[in-house]
Amino acid sequence: MRQGATCALRIQADSADKAVYMARHSNGKNNYRLSGEALIALLVVLLLIAGLLWFIFGRGTDADEAQGGGECVAGDVTLPVAASDHAVAEQLMKTYQESAPVVRDHCVKPQLVDNVADAAVYLAPNTPVTQQQLANAKRTAAVAEPSVVANQPVGLAGTAEPKLDQVGLDKVRFAASDEPSASAVVAGTLAKGDDQAAVKALTDQRVDSLDGFDGADDAFLATSENAVPEGLTFTPIDAAVSYAAIPLNAAGDVTEDQSRAGQDLARFSADKFDGQDPQQPVIAEMVWAAALPAGGAALTDGTANDGAGAAGSDAKASAKDDAPESDSAASPVENTLFLLDTSDGMAPYIEPAKDAVGAAAGAVGERGKMVGLWNYSSPLNPGVTRGYRDNVALTGNAGDVDQAVHRFLTGGVPQTREAVLAAAGAAAQWGEPVRIVVVTTGTADAGNDEEFANTVRPFNDQGVDVTVVHVGGEPQDQGLRNVASSDQHVDGAEGLTDAVKSAAGVK
Repeated sequence: MRQGATCALRIQADSADKAVYMARHSNGKNNYRLSGEALIALLVVLLLIAGLLWFIFGRGTDADEAQGGGECVAGDVTLPVAASDHAVAEQLMKTYQESAPVVRDHCVKPQLVDNVADAAVYLAPNTPVTQQQLANAKRTAAVAEPSVVANQPVGLAGTAEPKLDQVGLDKVRFAASDEPSASAVVAGTLAKGDDQAAVKALTDQRVDSLDGFDGADDAFLATSENAVPEGLTFTPIDAAVSYAAIPLNAAGDVTEDQSRAGQDLARFSADKFDGQDPQQPVIAEMVWAAALPAGGAALTDGTANDGAGAAGSDAKASAKDDAPESDSAASPVENTLFLLDTSDGMAPYIEPAKDAVGAAAGAVGERGKMVGLWNYSSPLNPGVTRGYRDNVALTGNAGDVDQAVHRFLTGGVPQTREAVLAAAGAAAQWGEPVRIVVVTTGTADAGNDEEFANTVRPFNDQGVDVTVVHVGGEPQDQGLRNVASSDQHVDGAEGLTDAVKSAAGVK
Protein backbone atom coordinates (compact mmCIF):
# COMPACT_ATOMS: atom_id res chain seq x y z
CA MET A 1 0.00 0.00 0.00
CA ARG A 2 2.80 2.36 0.95
CA GLN A 3 4.68 1.47 -2.27
CA GLY A 4 1.66 2.32 -4.46
CA ALA A 5 1.22 5.70 -2.81
CA THR A 6 4.89 6.47 -3.35
CA CYS A 7 4.56 5.74 -7.11
CA ALA A 8 1.55 8.01 -7.37
CA LEU A 9 3.41 10.84 -5.72
CA ARG A 10 6.34 10.43 -8.16
CA ILE A 11 4.01 10.62 -11.18
CA GLN A 12 2.38 13.76 -9.88
CA ALA A 13 5.78 15.32 -9.27
CA ASP A 14 6.94 14.49 -12.79
CA SER A 15 3.76 16.05 -14.23
CA ALA A 16 4.29 19.17 -12.21
CA ASP A 17 7.87 19.48 -13.41
CA LYS A 18 6.71 19.19 -17.06
CA ALA A 19 4.05 21.83 -16.52
CA VAL A 20 6.61 24.20 -15.09
CA TYR A 21 8.95 23.51 -18.05
CA MET A 22 6.23 24.15 -20.61
CA ALA A 23 5.17 27.31 -18.84
CA ARG A 24 8.71 28.63 -18.86
CA HIS A 25 9.09 28.04 -22.63
CA SER A 26 5.58 29.07 -23.82
CA ASN A 27 5.24 32.23 -26.00
CA GLY A 28 1.43 32.22 -26.28
CA LYS A 29 1.40 31.11 -29.97
CA ASN A 30 0.08 27.92 -31.62
CA ASN A 31 2.89 25.40 -31.67
CA TYR A 32 1.35 23.64 -34.72
CA ARG A 33 1.37 26.59 -37.19
CA LEU A 34 3.44 26.34 -40.43
CA SER A 35 6.61 28.29 -40.89
CA GLY A 36 6.93 30.82 -43.72
CA GLU A 37 9.19 28.49 -45.71
CA ALA A 38 6.60 25.70 -45.49
CA LEU A 39 3.84 28.00 -46.78
CA ILE A 40 5.92 29.00 -49.80
CA ALA A 41 6.71 25.37 -50.56
CA LEU A 42 3.01 24.43 -50.35
CA LEU A 43 2.06 27.29 -52.68
CA VAL A 44 4.64 26.17 -55.26
CA VAL A 45 3.26 22.61 -55.14
CA LEU A 46 -0.31 23.84 -55.65
CA LEU A 47 0.73 25.95 -58.65
CA LEU A 48 2.52 22.99 -60.20
CA ILE A 49 -0.55 20.79 -59.74
CA ALA A 50 -2.81 23.45 -61.32
CA GLY A 51 -0.47 23.74 -64.29
CA LEU A 52 -0.45 19.99 -64.77
CA LEU A 53 -4.25 19.81 -64.64
CA TRP A 54 -4.55 22.58 -67.26
CA PHE A 55 -2.06 20.80 -69.50
CA ILE A 56 -4.05 17.57 -69.30
CA PHE A 57 -7.61 18.88 -69.41
CA GLY A 58 -7.54 22.49 -70.53
CA ARG A 59 -6.57 22.08 -74.20
CA GLY A 60 -9.88 20.50 -75.27
CA THR A 61 -11.03 17.29 -76.91
CA ASP A 62 -11.32 16.52 -80.63
CA ALA A 63 -14.66 18.35 -80.72
CA ASP A 64 -13.02 21.50 -79.28
CA GLU A 65 -9.69 21.42 -81.08
CA ALA A 66 -10.17 24.79 -82.71
CA GLN A 67 -9.89 27.03 -79.65
CA GLY A 68 -7.93 30.23 -80.17
CA GLY A 69 -4.46 30.47 -78.71
CA GLY A 70 -3.53 26.82 -79.21
CA GLU A 71 -0.01 25.82 -80.15
CA CYS A 72 0.63 24.79 -83.76
CA VAL A 73 3.31 22.23 -82.96
CA ALA A 74 2.52 20.39 -86.21
CA GLY A 75 2.64 23.56 -88.34
CA ASP A 76 -0.09 24.90 -90.66
CA VAL A 77 -2.71 22.95 -92.60
CA THR A 78 -4.55 24.47 -95.57
CA LEU A 79 -8.32 23.98 -95.49
CA PRO A 80 -9.63 23.95 -99.09
CA VAL A 81 -13.19 25.35 -99.18
CA ALA A 82 -15.51 25.13 -102.21
CA ALA A 83 -18.68 27.21 -102.33
CA SER A 84 -21.63 27.95 -104.57
CA ASP A 85 -21.48 31.58 -103.41
CA HIS A 86 -18.02 33.03 -102.85
CA ALA A 87 -19.24 36.07 -100.91
CA VAL A 88 -20.96 33.88 -98.31
CA ALA A 89 -17.92 31.61 -98.13
CA GLU A 90 -15.49 34.47 -97.65
CA GLN A 91 -17.46 35.84 -94.70
CA LEU A 92 -17.69 32.45 -93.00
CA MET A 93 -14.00 31.79 -93.60
CA LYS A 94 -13.06 35.21 -92.18
CA THR A 95 -15.03 34.62 -88.98
CA TYR A 96 -13.54 31.16 -88.60
CA GLN A 97 -9.99 32.39 -89.23
CA GLU A 98 -10.37 35.10 -86.58
CA SER A 99 -10.95 32.37 -83.97
CA ALA A 100 -7.36 31.14 -84.56
CA PRO A 101 -8.48 27.52 -85.10
CA VAL A 102 -6.15 24.66 -84.21
CA VAL A 103 -6.99 21.11 -85.27
CA ARG A 104 -4.75 18.16 -84.45
CA ASP A 105 -1.99 20.60 -83.45
CA HIS A 106 -2.21 22.31 -86.87
CA CYS A 107 -3.06 25.98 -87.34
CA VAL A 108 -5.90 25.94 -89.90
CA LYS A 109 -5.66 28.26 -92.91
CA PRO A 110 -8.91 28.31 -94.97
CA GLN A 111 -8.49 28.81 -98.70
CA LEU A 112 -11.19 29.11 -101.36
CA VAL A 113 -10.96 26.60 -104.25
CA ASP A 114 -13.00 26.37 -107.44
CA ASN A 115 -13.55 22.61 -107.65
CA VAL A 116 -15.54 20.46 -105.22
CA ALA A 117 -13.17 17.59 -106.02
CA ASP A 118 -10.35 19.56 -104.35
CA ALA A 119 -12.32 20.66 -101.26
CA ALA A 120 -12.53 19.44 -97.67
CA VAL A 121 -15.82 21.27 -97.08
CA TYR A 122 -18.51 22.48 -99.48
CA LEU A 123 -20.65 25.53 -98.66
CA ALA A 124 -23.88 25.32 -100.65
CA PRO A 125 -27.64 24.82 -100.30
CA ASN A 126 -28.25 21.22 -99.27
CA THR A 127 -30.29 20.21 -102.31
CA PRO A 128 -30.44 17.10 -104.52
CA VAL A 129 -28.51 19.05 -107.17
CA THR A 130 -25.73 19.68 -104.65
CA GLN A 131 -25.68 15.99 -103.77
CA GLN A 132 -25.43 15.15 -107.46
CA GLN A 133 -22.51 17.57 -107.81
CA LEU A 134 -20.73 15.75 -104.99
CA ALA A 135 -21.43 12.41 -106.63
CA ASN A 136 -20.14 13.69 -109.96
CA ALA A 137 -16.94 14.79 -108.24
CA LYS A 138 -16.75 11.38 -106.54
CA ARG A 139 -16.86 12.97 -103.09
CA THR A 140 -18.87 11.91 -100.04
CA ALA A 141 -20.16 13.90 -97.08
CA ALA A 142 -18.60 13.16 -93.69
CA VAL A 143 -21.94 13.74 -91.92
CA ALA A 144 -25.46 12.49 -92.61
CA GLU A 145 -27.22 15.82 -91.95
CA PRO A 146 -25.15 18.90 -92.81
CA SER A 147 -25.90 21.94 -90.65
CA VAL A 148 -27.14 25.26 -92.00
CA VAL A 149 -24.54 27.95 -91.35
CA ALA A 150 -25.96 31.02 -93.10
CA ASN A 151 -29.20 32.47 -94.42
CA GLN A 152 -28.71 35.03 -97.15
CA PRO A 153 -31.80 37.18 -97.92
CA VAL A 154 -32.61 37.48 -101.61
CA GLY A 155 -34.68 39.89 -103.63
CA LEU A 156 -34.71 42.28 -106.55
CA ALA A 157 -32.25 45.04 -107.38
CA GLY A 158 -33.11 47.88 -109.71
CA THR A 159 -32.83 51.56 -110.42
CA ALA A 160 -36.13 52.05 -108.58
CA GLU A 161 -37.88 50.22 -105.77
CA PRO A 162 -40.41 47.73 -107.19
CA LYS A 163 -43.92 46.99 -106.00
CA LEU A 164 -43.47 43.28 -105.44
CA ASP A 165 -47.10 42.37 -106.03
CA GLN A 166 -46.88 43.97 -109.48
CA VAL A 167 -43.57 42.52 -110.67
CA GLY A 168 -44.00 39.66 -113.13
CA LEU A 169 -41.37 36.98 -113.65
CA ASP A 170 -40.83 38.31 -117.17
CA LYS A 171 -39.38 41.52 -115.69
CA VAL A 172 -36.59 39.73 -113.79
CA ARG A 173 -33.08 39.06 -115.08
CA PHE A 174 -30.77 36.38 -113.69
CA ALA A 175 -26.98 36.55 -113.36
CA ALA A 176 -26.76 32.81 -112.77
CA SER A 177 -23.01 32.69 -113.35
CA ASP A 178 -22.52 34.97 -110.31
CA GLU A 179 -25.59 34.20 -108.18
CA PRO A 180 -27.03 30.76 -109.06
CA SER A 181 -28.61 30.06 -105.67
CA ALA A 182 -30.23 33.48 -105.35
CA SER A 183 -31.46 33.17 -108.94
CA ALA A 184 -33.13 29.83 -108.18
CA VAL A 185 -34.88 31.06 -105.04
CA VAL A 186 -36.11 34.30 -106.65
CA ALA A 187 -37.37 32.48 -109.76
CA GLY A 188 -39.04 29.74 -107.74
CA THR A 189 -40.69 32.25 -105.39
CA LEU A 190 -41.99 34.59 -108.08
CA ALA A 191 -43.21 31.68 -110.23
CA LYS A 192 -45.60 30.72 -107.40
CA GLY A 193 -45.40 26.99 -107.96
CA ASP A 194 -45.08 27.00 -111.75
CA ASP A 195 -41.70 25.25 -111.93
CA GLN A 196 -41.59 25.13 -115.72
CA ALA A 197 -42.12 28.89 -115.86
CA ALA A 198 -39.25 29.33 -113.40
CA VAL A 199 -36.98 27.10 -115.48
CA LYS A 200 -37.90 28.95 -118.65
CA ALA A 201 -37.17 32.33 -117.05
CA LEU A 202 -33.82 31.13 -115.72
CA THR A 203 -32.94 29.91 -119.20
CA ASP A 204 -34.28 32.77 -121.33
CA GLN A 205 -33.70 35.80 -119.13
CA ARG A 206 -30.01 35.56 -118.23
CA VAL A 207 -27.45 38.33 -118.13
CA ASP A 208 -23.73 37.72 -118.31
CA SER A 209 -22.95 39.03 -114.84
CA LEU A 210 -24.22 41.17 -111.98
CA ASP A 211 -22.20 44.11 -113.28
CA GLY A 212 -23.59 43.58 -116.77
CA PHE A 213 -27.15 44.40 -115.67
CA ASP A 214 -28.17 47.91 -116.74
CA GLY A 215 -31.80 48.08 -115.60
CA ALA A 216 -33.08 48.59 -119.15
CA ASP A 217 -36.79 48.09 -119.90
CA ASP A 218 -37.66 48.61 -116.23
CA ALA A 219 -36.25 45.18 -115.45
CA PHE A 220 -34.97 43.98 -112.08
CA LEU A 221 -32.03 41.79 -111.15
CA ALA A 222 -32.38 38.70 -108.94
CA THR A 223 -29.65 38.83 -106.32
CA SER A 224 -28.76 38.27 -102.70
CA GLU A 225 -28.54 41.16 -100.27
CA ASN A 226 -24.75 41.00 -100.06
CA ALA A 227 -24.16 41.16 -103.82
CA VAL A 228 -26.19 44.15 -104.99
CA PRO A 229 -24.32 46.06 -107.72
CA GLU A 230 -23.36 49.62 -106.89
CA GLY A 231 -26.02 52.19 -107.70
CA LEU A 232 -28.97 49.78 -107.48
CA THR A 233 -31.63 49.59 -104.79
CA PHE A 234 -32.30 46.22 -103.13
CA THR A 235 -35.81 45.10 -102.21
CA PRO A 236 -36.12 41.78 -100.31
CA ILE A 237 -38.85 39.27 -101.20
CA ASP A 238 -39.14 37.54 -97.79
CA ALA A 239 -37.03 34.57 -98.88
CA ALA A 240 -33.45 33.49 -98.41
CA VAL A 241 -30.88 30.97 -99.52
CA SER A 242 -29.88 28.62 -96.70
CA TYR A 243 -26.24 27.58 -96.99
CA ALA A 244 -25.07 24.36 -95.35
CA ALA A 245 -21.48 23.47 -94.53
CA ILE A 246 -20.98 19.97 -95.91
CA PRO A 247 -17.72 18.48 -94.59
CA LEU A 248 -16.22 15.93 -96.97
CA ASN A 249 -14.32 12.73 -96.35
CA ALA A 250 -10.65 12.54 -97.27
CA ALA A 251 -10.12 11.58 -100.92
CA GLY A 252 -7.55 12.20 -103.63
CA ASP A 253 -5.29 15.06 -102.57
CA VAL A 254 -7.51 15.96 -99.58
CA THR A 255 -5.86 14.57 -96.44
CA GLU A 256 -7.41 13.31 -93.22
CA ASP A 257 -6.14 16.41 -91.39
CA GLN A 258 -7.84 18.65 -93.96
CA SER A 259 -11.05 16.62 -93.66
CA ARG A 260 -10.99 17.08 -89.86
CA ALA A 261 -10.43 20.80 -90.36
CA GLY A 262 -13.44 20.90 -92.68
CA GLN A 263 -15.56 19.24 -90.00
CA ASP A 264 -14.33 21.79 -87.49
CA LEU A 265 -15.25 24.74 -89.72
CA ALA A 266 -18.73 23.23 -90.16
CA ARG A 267 -19.15 22.78 -86.39
CA PHE A 268 -17.83 26.25 -85.59
CA SER A 269 -20.04 27.96 -88.20
CA ALA A 270 -23.16 26.04 -87.13
CA ASP A 271 -22.57 27.05 -83.51
CA LYS A 272 -22.32 30.70 -84.54
CA PHE A 273 -25.46 30.62 -86.74
CA ASP A 274 -28.55 32.07 -85.08
CA GLY A 275 -31.14 30.80 -87.58
CA GLN A 276 -32.37 34.28 -88.42
CA ASP A 277 -35.31 34.94 -90.75
CA PRO A 278 -36.19 34.90 -93.58
CA GLN A 279 -36.04 31.20 -94.39
CA GLN A 280 -35.44 29.33 -97.63
CA PRO A 281 -38.66 28.26 -99.38
CA VAL A 282 -39.12 24.84 -100.96
CA ILE A 283 -37.65 25.00 -104.48
CA ALA A 284 -38.02 22.21 -107.05
CA GLU A 285 -34.84 20.44 -108.08
CA MET A 286 -35.35 21.31 -111.74
CA VAL A 287 -35.29 25.00 -110.76
CA TRP A 288 -32.03 24.58 -108.81
CA ALA A 289 -30.57 22.76 -111.83
CA ALA A 290 -31.69 25.42 -114.32
CA ALA A 291 -30.01 28.12 -112.23
CA LEU A 292 -26.58 26.52 -112.33
CA PRO A 293 -24.08 28.29 -114.61
CA ALA A 294 -24.31 25.46 -117.16
CA GLY A 295 -27.81 24.34 -116.24
CA GLY A 296 -29.75 26.32 -118.82
CA ALA A 297 -27.09 28.11 -120.79
CA ALA A 298 -29.43 29.31 -123.54
CA LEU A 299 -32.37 28.30 -125.67
CA THR A 300 -30.00 27.77 -128.61
CA ASP A 301 -29.28 31.08 -130.36
CA GLY A 302 -32.78 32.48 -130.07
CA THR A 303 -34.26 30.47 -132.90
CA ALA A 304 -35.77 27.72 -130.80
CA ASN A 305 -39.08 29.56 -130.54
CA ASP A 306 -39.30 30.81 -134.11
CA GLY A 307 -41.24 29.24 -136.93
CA ALA A 308 -38.34 27.10 -138.10
CA GLY A 309 -37.90 25.62 -134.65
CA ALA A 310 -41.58 24.82 -134.33
CA ALA A 311 -41.73 23.41 -137.82
CA GLY A 312 -38.72 21.24 -137.11
CA SER A 313 -40.39 19.85 -134.02
CA ASP A 314 -43.61 19.18 -135.89
CA ALA A 315 -41.68 17.41 -138.63
CA LYS A 316 -39.82 15.32 -136.09
CA ALA A 317 -43.05 14.36 -134.33
CA SER A 318 -44.71 13.52 -137.63
CA ALA A 319 -41.80 11.34 -138.67
CA LYS A 320 -42.00 9.48 -135.39
CA ASP A 321 -45.74 8.95 -135.80
CA ASP A 322 -45.17 7.43 -139.23
CA ALA A 323 -42.14 5.31 -138.31
CA PRO A 324 -42.49 1.73 -137.03
CA GLU A 325 -42.11 1.84 -133.27
CA SER A 326 -39.91 -1.26 -133.23
CA ASP A 327 -37.33 0.50 -135.40
CA SER A 328 -36.53 3.13 -132.75
CA ALA A 329 -33.19 2.41 -131.08
CA ALA A 330 -30.55 4.34 -129.22
CA SER A 331 -27.08 5.14 -130.51
CA PRO A 332 -24.01 3.39 -128.97
CA VAL A 333 -23.84 2.95 -125.22
CA GLU A 334 -23.12 5.93 -122.94
CA ASN A 335 -23.14 6.57 -119.21
CA THR A 336 -26.78 5.83 -118.44
CA LEU A 337 -29.31 7.09 -115.90
CA PHE A 338 -32.45 4.94 -115.70
CA LEU A 339 -35.60 6.93 -114.83
CA LEU A 340 -38.38 4.49 -113.87
CA ASP A 341 -42.06 5.37 -113.47
CA THR A 342 -43.28 3.79 -110.18
CA SER A 343 -46.81 5.24 -110.26
CA ASP A 344 -49.97 3.13 -109.90
CA GLY A 345 -50.06 2.87 -113.69
CA MET A 346 -46.86 0.81 -113.64
CA ALA A 347 -48.23 -1.68 -111.08
CA PRO A 348 -49.15 -4.40 -113.65
CA TYR A 349 -45.66 -4.22 -115.17
CA ILE A 350 -43.44 -3.31 -112.24
CA GLU A 351 -41.71 -6.66 -111.73
CA PRO A 352 -40.69 -7.13 -115.39
CA ALA A 353 -39.75 -3.43 -115.48
CA LYS A 354 -37.43 -3.96 -112.49
CA ASP A 355 -35.84 -6.96 -114.19
CA ALA A 356 -35.48 -5.02 -117.45
CA VAL A 357 -33.71 -2.08 -115.79
CA GLY A 358 -31.44 -4.40 -113.80
CA ALA A 359 -30.48 -6.37 -116.91
CA ALA A 360 -29.87 -3.25 -119.01
CA ALA A 361 -27.78 -1.66 -116.25
CA GLY A 362 -25.64 -4.79 -116.07
CA ALA A 363 -25.09 -4.71 -119.83
CA VAL A 364 -24.11 -1.02 -119.74
CA GLY A 365 -21.70 -1.70 -116.88
CA GLU A 366 -20.08 -4.54 -118.78
CA ARG A 367 -19.17 -2.04 -121.50
CA GLY A 368 -17.27 0.10 -119.01
CA LYS A 369 -19.89 2.84 -118.60
CA MET A 370 -21.46 4.31 -115.47
CA VAL A 371 -25.07 3.65 -114.47
CA GLY A 372 -27.52 5.39 -112.13
CA LEU A 373 -31.15 5.09 -111.07
CA TRP A 374 -34.01 7.46 -110.28
CA ASN A 375 -37.69 6.63 -109.81
CA TYR A 376 -40.70 8.92 -109.89
CA SER A 377 -44.41 9.32 -109.12
CA SER A 378 -46.39 11.95 -107.26
CA PRO A 379 -45.29 12.59 -103.64
CA LEU A 380 -46.72 9.95 -101.29
CA ASN A 381 -45.48 11.11 -97.87
CA PRO A 382 -46.33 14.26 -95.87
CA GLY A 383 -43.81 17.04 -96.36
CA VAL A 384 -42.47 15.64 -99.66
CA THR A 385 -42.89 18.12 -102.49
CA ARG A 386 -41.05 16.60 -105.44
CA GLY A 387 -42.24 13.64 -107.44
CA TYR A 388 -38.94 11.87 -108.01
CA ARG A 389 -36.14 10.23 -106.02
CA ASP A 390 -32.45 10.09 -106.95
CA ASN A 391 -31.71 6.59 -105.69
CA VAL A 392 -28.30 5.70 -107.12
CA ALA A 393 -25.86 8.32 -108.42
CA LEU A 394 -23.87 7.36 -111.50
CA THR A 395 -21.55 4.56 -110.47
CA GLY A 396 -19.38 1.87 -112.00
CA ASN A 397 -21.12 -0.79 -109.90
CA ALA A 398 -24.21 -1.91 -111.85
CA GLY A 399 -25.13 -4.20 -108.96
CA ASP A 400 -26.14 -1.13 -106.94
CA VAL A 401 -28.78 -0.30 -109.54
CA ASP A 402 -30.05 -3.88 -109.73
CA GLN A 403 -30.43 -4.09 -105.95
CA ALA A 404 -32.10 -0.68 -105.61
CA VAL A 405 -34.61 -1.14 -108.41
CA HIS A 406 -35.91 -4.39 -106.91
CA ARG A 407 -36.91 -2.56 -103.71
CA PHE A 408 -39.38 -0.24 -105.47
CA LEU A 409 -43.12 -0.21 -104.77
CA THR A 410 -45.80 1.61 -106.77
CA GLY A 411 -48.22 4.42 -105.97
CA GLY A 412 -49.36 7.87 -107.06
CA VAL A 413 -49.43 9.35 -110.55
CA PRO A 414 -46.55 9.83 -113.01
CA GLN A 415 -45.10 13.36 -112.79
CA THR A 416 -42.96 12.52 -115.79
CA ARG A 417 -42.04 15.98 -117.04
CA GLU A 418 -40.89 17.18 -113.62
CA ALA A 419 -38.71 14.09 -113.26
CA VAL A 420 -37.23 14.34 -116.77
CA LEU A 421 -36.30 18.01 -116.33
CA ALA A 422 -34.67 17.35 -112.96
CA ALA A 423 -32.76 14.33 -114.26
CA ALA A 424 -31.59 16.24 -117.34
CA GLY A 425 -30.36 19.12 -115.19
CA ALA A 426 -28.43 16.76 -112.93
CA ALA A 427 -27.00 14.76 -115.85
CA ALA A 428 -25.75 17.94 -117.53
CA GLN A 429 -23.41 18.51 -114.57
CA TRP A 430 -21.61 15.19 -115.08
CA GLY A 431 -19.16 16.60 -117.62
CA GLU A 432 -19.47 13.60 -119.95
CA PRO A 433 -22.32 12.44 -122.21
CA VAL A 434 -25.18 10.86 -120.26
CA ARG A 435 -28.19 9.00 -121.62
CA ILE A 436 -31.45 9.10 -119.66
CA VAL A 437 -33.61 6.02 -120.29
CA VAL A 438 -37.20 6.91 -119.33
CA VAL A 439 -39.48 3.91 -118.67
CA THR A 440 -42.97 5.38 -118.37
CA THR A 441 -46.70 4.66 -118.50
CA GLY A 442 -47.69 8.23 -119.35
CA THR A 443 -47.65 11.78 -118.02
CA ALA A 444 -49.87 13.38 -115.37
CA ASP A 445 -48.14 16.77 -115.41
CA ALA A 446 -48.32 17.53 -119.14
CA GLY A 447 -48.48 21.15 -120.27
CA ASN A 448 -47.48 22.95 -123.43
CA ASP A 449 -45.48 20.44 -125.49
CA GLU A 450 -43.32 23.02 -127.23
CA GLU A 451 -42.46 24.88 -124.03
CA PHE A 452 -41.44 21.61 -122.41
CA ALA A 453 -39.31 20.63 -125.41
CA ASN A 454 -37.64 24.04 -125.46
CA THR A 455 -36.74 23.65 -121.78
CA VAL A 456 -35.13 20.24 -122.35
CA ARG A 457 -33.20 21.04 -125.54
CA PRO A 458 -30.41 23.07 -123.89
CA PHE A 459 -29.51 19.95 -121.93
CA ASN A 460 -29.16 18.07 -125.23
CA ASP A 461 -26.47 20.58 -126.18
CA GLN A 462 -24.64 19.67 -122.94
CA GLY A 463 -24.37 15.97 -123.78
CA VAL A 464 -27.69 14.73 -122.36
CA ASP A 465 -29.56 12.22 -124.53
CA VAL A 466 -33.12 11.12 -123.71
CA THR A 467 -34.65 7.82 -124.84
CA VAL A 468 -38.16 6.61 -123.97
CA VAL A 469 -39.86 3.25 -123.44
CA HIS A 470 -43.64 3.65 -123.07
CA VAL A 471 -45.42 0.75 -121.37
CA GLY A 472 -49.17 0.04 -121.53
CA GLY A 473 -52.17 1.63 -123.19
CA GLU A 474 -52.22 5.16 -121.77
CA PRO A 475 -51.55 8.06 -124.18
CA GLN A 476 -47.92 8.82 -124.91
CA ASP A 477 -46.43 12.20 -123.98
CA GLN A 478 -45.91 13.99 -127.29
CA GLY A 479 -43.66 16.62 -125.73
CA LEU A 480 -41.40 13.91 -124.35
CA ARG A 481 -41.33 12.16 -127.71
CA ASN A 482 -40.26 15.42 -129.32
CA VAL A 483 -37.04 15.55 -127.28
CA ALA A 484 -36.24 11.83 -127.32
CA SER A 485 -33.60 10.45 -129.67
CA SER A 486 -35.55 7.18 -129.67
CA ASP A 487 -38.92 6.07 -128.35
CA GLN A 488 -40.52 2.65 -128.19
CA HIS A 489 -43.91 1.34 -127.13
CA VAL A 490 -44.64 -2.07 -125.62
CA ASP A 491 -48.11 -3.20 -124.64
CA GLY A 492 -47.03 -5.10 -121.54
CA ALA A 493 -44.36 -7.24 -119.94
CA GLU A 494 -43.49 -9.10 -123.13
CA GLY A 495 -40.62 -7.44 -124.93
CA LEU A 496 -39.98 -4.97 -122.12
CA THR A 497 -36.42 -6.14 -121.39
CA ASP A 498 -35.45 -5.95 -125.06
CA ALA A 499 -36.98 -2.48 -125.35
CA VAL A 500 -35.11 -1.12 -122.31
CA LYS A 501 -31.84 -2.65 -123.50
CA SER A 502 -32.39 -1.11 -126.92
CA ALA A 503 -33.10 2.29 -125.36
CA ALA A 504 -29.83 1.96 -123.44
CA GLY A 505 -27.90 1.10 -126.60
CA VAL A 506 -26.94 -2.42 -125.49
CA LYS A 507 -29.07 -4.48 -127.88
